[in-house]
Amino acid sequence: MLTSEPMWRHTTFRVGGPADYFAIPKGEEDLRRLLTSARSADVPVFVLGDGSNLLVADEGIRGVVIDMHRFSEYRLEGDLLVSGAGLEVSDVAWESGTQGYAGLDYFYGMPGSVGGAVWMNARCYGGEIADILSWVEVMNFDGKVERIPMKKEDWDYKISPFQSGSLVILRAAFRIESRDSASLRAAMKERRDDREKKGHYRAPCAGSAFKNNRDFGSPSGVLIDSCGLKGRRSGGAAVSNWHGNILINDRGAKARDILALMEEVAREVERSTGFHMEKEVLAVGDWEADDGGR
Repeated sequence: MLTSEPMWRHTTFRVGGPADYFAIPKGEEDLRRLLTSARSADVPVFVLGDGSNLLVADEGIRGVVIDMHRFSEYRLEGDLLVSGAGLEVSDVAWESGTQGYAGLDYFYGMPGSVGGAVWMNARCYGGEIADILSWVEVMNFDGKVERIPMKKEDWDYKISPFQSGSLVILRAAFRIESRDSASLRAAMKERRDDREKKGHYRAPCAGSAFKNNRDFGSPSGVLIDSCGLKGRRSGGAAVSNWHGNILINDRGAKARDILALMEEVAREVERSTGFHMEKEVLAVGDWEADDGGR
Protein backbone atom coordinates (compact mmCIF):
# COMPACT_ATOMS: atom_id res chain seq x y z
CA MET A 1 0.00 0.00 0.00
CA LEU A 2 1.28 3.44 -0.95
CA THR A 3 0.93 6.59 1.16
CA SER A 4 0.41 10.14 -0.12
CA GLU A 5 0.08 8.89 -3.69
CA PRO A 6 -0.48 11.83 -6.12
CA MET A 7 -3.82 11.35 -7.83
CA TRP A 8 -2.79 13.39 -10.86
CA ARG A 9 -0.97 10.23 -11.94
CA HIS A 10 -4.26 8.36 -12.07
CA THR A 11 -6.70 10.78 -13.75
CA THR A 12 -7.13 11.79 -17.38
CA PHE A 13 -7.30 15.46 -16.35
CA ARG A 14 -3.79 15.01 -14.86
CA VAL A 15 -4.75 16.93 -11.73
CA GLY A 16 -5.43 15.95 -8.14
CA GLY A 17 -3.66 15.93 -4.80
CA PRO A 18 -2.53 12.92 -2.77
CA ALA A 19 -4.57 10.01 -1.53
CA ASP A 20 -3.83 9.20 2.10
CA TYR A 21 -3.49 5.55 1.11
CA PHE A 22 -3.44 3.92 -2.31
CA ALA A 23 -3.95 0.18 -2.68
CA ILE A 24 -3.96 -2.16 -5.69
CA PRO A 25 -5.57 -5.44 -4.61
CA LYS A 26 -4.32 -8.55 -6.37
CA GLY A 27 -7.69 -10.30 -6.27
CA GLU A 28 -10.87 -10.86 -4.32
CA GLU A 29 -9.24 -11.98 -1.07
CA ASP A 30 -6.94 -8.99 -1.06
CA LEU A 31 -9.86 -6.67 -1.78
CA ARG A 32 -11.95 -8.32 0.96
CA ARG A 33 -9.22 -7.66 3.54
CA LEU A 34 -8.94 -4.04 2.44
CA LEU A 35 -12.68 -3.39 2.61
CA THR A 36 -13.29 -5.10 5.94
CA SER A 37 -10.23 -3.47 7.53
CA ALA A 38 -11.28 -0.04 6.28
CA ARG A 39 -14.80 -0.58 7.57
CA SER A 40 -13.67 -1.71 11.03
CA ALA A 41 -11.30 1.27 11.28
CA ASP A 42 -13.95 3.68 9.90
CA VAL A 43 -11.62 4.71 7.07
CA PRO A 44 -13.31 6.15 3.93
CA VAL A 45 -12.90 4.15 0.73
CA PHE A 46 -12.91 5.40 -2.86
CA VAL A 47 -12.86 2.87 -5.70
CA LEU A 48 -10.89 3.99 -8.75
CA GLY A 49 -11.44 2.80 -12.29
CA ASP A 50 -9.27 4.42 -14.94
CA GLY A 51 -9.60 8.01 -13.69
CA SER A 52 -11.68 9.31 -16.59
CA ASN A 53 -14.78 11.42 -15.84
CA LEU A 54 -13.07 12.23 -12.54
CA LEU A 55 -11.87 15.49 -11.00
CA VAL A 56 -9.87 15.00 -7.80
CA ALA A 57 -9.47 17.98 -5.44
CA ASP A 58 -6.06 19.64 -5.18
CA GLU A 59 -5.98 18.65 -1.51
CA GLY A 60 -6.44 15.03 -2.50
CA ILE A 61 -8.61 12.24 -1.09
CA ARG A 62 -8.88 11.24 2.54
CA GLY A 63 -8.87 7.55 3.38
CA VAL A 64 -7.89 4.78 0.98
CA VAL A 65 -8.18 4.74 -2.81
CA ILE A 66 -8.54 1.24 -4.26
CA ASP A 67 -7.25 0.80 -7.81
CA MET A 68 -9.06 -2.10 -9.53
CA HIS A 69 -6.87 -2.56 -12.61
CA ARG A 70 -5.67 -6.04 -11.58
CA PHE A 71 -9.22 -7.35 -11.98
CA SER A 72 -8.43 -8.15 -15.59
CA GLU A 73 -10.14 -11.42 -16.48
CA TYR A 74 -11.59 -11.88 -19.95
CA ARG A 75 -13.59 -14.92 -21.01
CA LEU A 76 -16.50 -16.04 -23.16
CA GLU A 77 -19.45 -17.93 -21.68
CA GLY A 78 -21.79 -18.87 -24.50
CA ASP A 79 -23.37 -15.66 -25.75
CA LEU A 80 -21.84 -13.64 -22.89
CA LEU A 81 -18.52 -11.88 -22.59
CA VAL A 82 -17.29 -11.67 -19.00
CA SER A 83 -14.80 -8.90 -18.24
CA GLY A 84 -13.01 -7.87 -15.08
CA ALA A 85 -13.77 -4.38 -13.81
CA GLY A 86 -10.18 -3.23 -14.23
CA LEU A 87 -9.82 -3.78 -17.97
CA GLU A 88 -9.94 -0.81 -20.33
CA VAL A 89 -13.39 -0.85 -21.92
CA SER A 90 -11.83 0.17 -25.24
CA ASP A 91 -9.43 -2.80 -25.10
CA VAL A 92 -12.32 -5.18 -24.40
CA ALA A 93 -14.26 -3.69 -27.30
CA TRP A 94 -11.34 -4.17 -29.68
CA GLU A 95 -10.50 -7.69 -28.51
CA SER A 96 -14.08 -8.91 -28.76
CA GLY A 97 -14.66 -7.11 -32.04
CA THR A 98 -11.59 -8.63 -33.68
CA GLN A 99 -12.85 -12.03 -32.52
CA GLY A 100 -16.09 -11.35 -34.39
CA TYR A 101 -18.35 -10.40 -31.48
CA ALA A 102 -20.51 -7.28 -31.53
CA GLY A 103 -21.86 -5.57 -28.44
CA LEU A 104 -19.09 -3.51 -26.94
CA ASP A 105 -17.83 -2.17 -30.26
CA TYR A 106 -19.61 1.16 -29.65
CA PHE A 107 -17.17 1.85 -26.84
CA TYR A 108 -13.91 1.47 -28.72
CA GLY A 109 -11.82 4.60 -28.25
CA MET A 110 -13.69 5.66 -25.12
CA PRO A 111 -11.42 6.11 -22.09
CA GLY A 112 -12.27 4.35 -18.87
CA SER A 113 -12.42 0.93 -17.27
CA VAL A 114 -15.16 -1.66 -17.57
CA GLY A 115 -16.10 -1.05 -13.93
CA GLY A 116 -16.29 2.68 -14.52
CA ALA A 117 -18.37 2.22 -17.67
CA VAL A 118 -20.84 0.04 -15.77
CA TRP A 119 -20.96 2.43 -12.79
CA MET A 120 -21.66 5.36 -15.12
CA ASN A 121 -23.85 3.46 -17.59
CA ALA A 122 -21.54 4.84 -20.27
CA ARG A 123 -23.18 5.90 -23.51
CA CYS A 124 -21.81 6.77 -26.93
CA TYR A 125 -22.79 6.51 -30.60
CA GLY A 126 -26.35 5.56 -29.71
CA GLY A 127 -25.45 2.62 -27.47
CA GLU A 128 -25.22 2.35 -23.70
CA ILE A 129 -23.88 -0.25 -21.31
CA ALA A 130 -27.36 -1.06 -19.98
CA ASP A 131 -28.40 -2.21 -23.46
CA ILE A 132 -25.99 -5.16 -23.44
CA LEU A 133 -25.48 -5.86 -19.74
CA SER A 134 -26.54 -9.26 -18.40
CA TRP A 135 -25.22 -9.27 -14.82
CA VAL A 136 -22.68 -7.64 -12.54
CA GLU A 137 -20.74 -9.25 -9.70
CA VAL A 138 -20.02 -6.98 -6.76
CA MET A 139 -18.46 -7.11 -3.31
CA ASN A 140 -19.95 -5.25 -0.36
CA PHE A 141 -17.90 -3.75 2.46
CA ASP A 142 -18.41 -6.91 4.52
CA GLY A 143 -16.57 -8.84 1.82
CA LYS A 144 -19.63 -10.68 0.50
CA VAL A 145 -19.77 -11.30 -3.26
CA GLU A 146 -23.12 -11.16 -5.03
CA ARG A 147 -24.22 -11.50 -8.65
CA ILE A 148 -26.80 -8.86 -9.57
CA PRO A 149 -28.91 -9.48 -12.69
CA MET A 150 -29.65 -6.62 -15.03
CA LYS A 151 -32.99 -4.90 -14.35
CA LYS A 152 -33.66 -2.20 -16.92
CA GLU A 153 -35.92 -0.22 -14.58
CA ASP A 154 -32.92 0.45 -12.31
CA TRP A 155 -30.99 2.18 -15.09
CA ASP A 156 -31.34 5.47 -16.96
CA TYR A 157 -29.28 7.90 -19.01
CA LYS A 158 -25.81 7.73 -17.41
CA ILE A 159 -27.38 6.40 -14.21
CA SER A 160 -26.81 2.97 -12.67
CA PRO A 161 -27.94 1.44 -9.37
CA PHE A 162 -24.29 1.34 -8.24
CA GLN A 163 -24.09 5.11 -7.88
CA SER A 164 -26.08 5.08 -4.66
CA GLY A 165 -24.60 2.12 -2.77
CA SER A 166 -21.45 0.78 -1.13
CA LEU A 167 -20.70 -1.94 -3.64
CA VAL A 168 -17.46 -2.58 -5.50
CA ILE A 169 -17.89 -3.81 -9.07
CA LEU A 170 -15.71 -6.88 -9.68
CA ARG A 171 -16.76 -8.03 -13.14
CA ALA A 172 -19.60 -7.78 -15.61
CA ALA A 173 -21.15 -9.96 -18.29
CA PHE A 174 -22.24 -8.48 -21.61
CA ARG A 175 -24.47 -9.96 -24.28
CA ILE A 176 -22.65 -10.39 -27.58
CA GLU A 177 -23.58 -11.43 -31.11
CA SER A 178 -21.45 -12.98 -33.85
CA ARG A 179 -20.63 -10.52 -36.65
CA ASP A 180 -18.05 -10.13 -39.36
CA SER A 181 -14.81 -9.13 -37.63
CA ALA A 182 -13.52 -7.03 -40.54
CA SER A 183 -16.70 -4.93 -40.54
CA LEU A 184 -16.51 -4.51 -36.77
CA ARG A 185 -12.87 -3.39 -36.93
CA ALA A 186 -13.70 -0.87 -39.65
CA ALA A 187 -16.61 0.56 -37.65
CA MET A 188 -14.51 0.79 -34.49
CA LYS A 189 -11.73 2.62 -36.30
CA GLU A 190 -14.28 5.07 -37.72
CA ARG A 191 -15.57 5.84 -34.21
CA ARG A 192 -12.08 6.33 -32.85
CA ASP A 193 -11.23 8.60 -35.80
CA ASP A 194 -14.39 10.59 -35.03
CA ARG A 195 -13.28 11.03 -31.42
CA GLU A 196 -9.86 12.11 -32.61
CA LYS A 197 -11.36 14.69 -34.98
CA LYS A 198 -13.48 16.05 -32.12
CA GLY A 199 -10.30 16.55 -30.11
CA HIS A 200 -10.84 14.03 -27.33
CA TYR A 201 -7.13 13.16 -27.28
CA ARG A 202 -5.51 16.56 -27.89
CA ALA A 203 -5.07 17.63 -24.27
CA PRO A 204 -5.66 16.23 -20.78
CA CYS A 205 -9.43 16.17 -20.28
CA ALA A 206 -12.30 13.97 -19.14
CA GLY A 207 -14.18 13.84 -22.43
CA SER A 208 -17.59 15.50 -22.17
CA ALA A 209 -17.80 17.83 -19.18
CA PHE A 210 -21.62 17.97 -19.17
CA LYS A 211 -24.36 15.44 -19.85
CA ASN A 212 -26.52 15.91 -22.91
CA ASN A 213 -30.21 16.51 -22.27
CA ARG A 214 -32.50 15.78 -25.19
CA ASP A 215 -35.09 18.19 -23.77
CA PHE A 216 -32.70 21.05 -24.56
CA GLY A 217 -32.95 20.39 -28.29
CA SER A 218 -29.19 20.60 -28.79
CA PRO A 219 -26.16 18.82 -27.34
CA SER A 220 -24.39 20.59 -24.49
CA GLY A 221 -21.41 21.36 -26.72
CA VAL A 222 -23.65 23.24 -29.16
CA LEU A 223 -25.23 25.23 -26.32
CA ILE A 224 -21.82 26.15 -24.95
CA ASP A 225 -20.61 27.18 -28.39
CA SER A 226 -23.75 29.25 -29.01
CA CYS A 227 -22.97 31.22 -25.87
CA GLY A 228 -19.52 32.11 -27.21
CA LEU A 229 -17.70 30.18 -24.51
CA LYS A 230 -15.11 28.31 -26.57
CA GLY A 231 -11.69 29.41 -25.36
CA ARG A 232 -13.03 30.69 -22.01
CA ARG A 233 -10.37 30.24 -19.32
CA SER A 234 -10.00 29.91 -15.57
CA GLY A 235 -6.37 29.73 -14.54
CA GLY A 236 -4.79 26.85 -16.43
CA ALA A 237 -8.15 25.37 -17.48
CA ALA A 238 -9.91 26.20 -20.74
CA VAL A 239 -12.97 25.37 -22.79
CA SER A 240 -11.33 23.82 -25.82
CA ASN A 241 -11.41 25.76 -29.07
CA TRP A 242 -12.48 22.66 -30.99
CA HIS A 243 -15.45 21.37 -28.93
CA GLY A 244 -17.57 23.31 -26.46
CA ASN A 245 -18.19 20.35 -24.16
CA ILE A 246 -14.53 19.47 -23.73
CA LEU A 247 -12.78 21.31 -20.91
CA ILE A 248 -9.02 20.82 -20.86
CA ASN A 249 -6.02 21.12 -18.62
CA ASP A 250 -4.28 23.58 -20.90
CA ARG A 251 -1.47 25.16 -18.87
CA GLY A 252 -0.81 23.26 -15.69
CA ALA A 253 -4.34 23.68 -14.37
CA LYS A 254 -5.33 23.01 -10.81
CA ALA A 255 -8.46 21.04 -10.02
CA ARG A 256 -9.99 24.23 -8.62
CA ASP A 257 -9.46 25.93 -12.02
CA ILE A 258 -11.34 23.18 -13.83
CA LEU A 259 -14.22 23.11 -11.33
CA ALA A 260 -14.51 26.91 -11.38
CA LEU A 261 -14.63 26.87 -15.18
CA MET A 262 -17.31 24.17 -15.25
CA GLU A 263 -19.43 26.16 -12.84
CA GLU A 264 -18.92 29.37 -14.83
CA VAL A 265 -19.86 27.68 -18.11
CA ALA A 266 -22.99 26.17 -16.55
CA ARG A 267 -24.05 29.58 -15.18
CA GLU A 268 -23.50 31.33 -18.51
CA VAL A 269 -25.47 28.71 -20.45
CA GLU A 270 -28.34 28.83 -17.97
CA ARG A 271 -28.38 32.62 -18.00
CA SER A 272 -28.43 32.72 -21.81
CA THR A 273 -30.68 29.77 -22.60
CA GLY A 274 -32.54 28.88 -19.40
CA PHE A 275 -31.15 25.34 -19.55
CA HIS A 276 -29.37 23.92 -16.51
CA MET A 277 -26.64 21.53 -17.66
CA GLU A 278 -25.72 18.67 -15.36
CA LYS A 279 -22.03 17.88 -14.86
CA GLU A 280 -20.87 14.54 -16.22
CA VAL A 281 -17.51 14.84 -14.49
CA LEU A 282 -17.53 13.62 -10.88
CA ALA A 283 -15.73 15.90 -8.40
CA VAL A 284 -14.25 13.84 -5.55
CA GLY A 285 -11.89 14.38 -2.65
CA ASP A 286 -11.28 17.02 -0.02
CA TRP A 287 -12.87 20.08 -1.62
CA GLU A 288 -13.64 21.73 1.73
CA ALA A 289 -9.93 21.90 2.59
CA ASP A 290 -9.26 23.06 -0.95
CA ASP A 291 -11.79 25.89 -0.60
CA GLY A 292 -10.00 27.04 2.51
CA GLY A 293 -6.77 27.25 0.61
CA ARG A 294 -7.99 29.62 -2.10
